[in-house]
Amino acid sequence: MQIENKKNSSGSLFTENSGGKKFSFTYFERLHIQKDFKKVFKNGLRLENKNIKILVYRRNDGRIIRRLGLVTAKRVGASVIRNRTKRRLREVFRTNKHFLEPGLDLIFISRPETALLDYNSLKKIILSLLRSAELYNPE
Repeated sequence: MQIENKKNSSGSLFTENSGGKKFSFTYFERLHIQKDFKKVFKNGLRLENKNIKILVYRRNDGRIIRRLGLVTAKRVGASVIRNRTKRRLREVFRTNKHFLEPGLDLIFISRPETALLDYNSLKKIILSLLRSAELYNPE
């Protein structure tokens, strides 16, 4: 059995209903520099739940790209558990970034309870926190 990559008329692998949105998680969508992390920690809006803490900062640089930073302490669990948690958090961001306001810097801070959640529960919690702050609009 052979699997074919179906390309649309423009030669892209994206389906017609995806609107041409790219669902990758590029280098430029990650927070790297300590200065950027400090700016979000100092000036960011705090959204908290018993499972996760989200810090959100609106940049004024005119760029529409949304960026993500992750903080996962050792108390979350062993390295395998921490890495699995970070993969899940990245995936939630990657698949929903197009519905977030442009120009946001987000930092997800994991708590030990975060590692106990499955992907769907984690996604539901994060999106409800962002929706409550009116930063997430799925339309």
